[in-house]
Amino acid sequence: MMNLKKILKEEATWYFLALAGLWILLYMKASVIIDTYFYMISLNILIFLFSYIILKIKNKLHYYSYVVGCAFFVVWLIFYSICDLRSRSLKGYLTKQLPVLFYIPTGSGGRWSSSGIRIECKGNKRKISTTHESDSLYKIYGDSVINHIVVRFLLKEPFPDVYYVDSVGITYK
Repeated sequence: MMNLKKILKEEATWYFLALAGLWILLYMKASVIIDTYFYMISLNILIFLFSYIILKIKNKLHYYSYVVGCAFFVVWLIFYSICDLRSRSLKGYLTKQLPVLFYIPTGSGGRWSSSGIRIECKGNKRKISTTHESDSLYKIYGDSVINHIVVRFLLKEPFPDVYYVDSVGITYK
């Protein structure tokens, strides 16, 4: 029990826990949520200011790094949980045809890049895996295959400018 108290007093442990929480949230974002800079900046400023004000009043500023690390994890986990709960009750809407930026066929990506269809949705570039049909079309049309692929997303927007990609629809002309 004494070792646990010693470990919890170390700053490195709290930073590690904050980074682990941030990694979990980033992992969730990678496949689930896109959020704007407005939400990121506004929530982060609130975390920094409220933590500082409360600890300044209590004369406990030496705990600032611990509190900010834990607050980041809690606030962002709550934000993502609210987004997830709200999006479950929303019906998604289908986007118009999204422009395909470029196509990398299976097996030709090389060591540092992988195959996929690169598209842009709401200003963010995304990658979708290639399919057997798209690779067959690439053999026929070559690089102009991007003119024959139609990509649509089913989006859910729980907040303005915060959206989930619920599913991807790929059809071929």
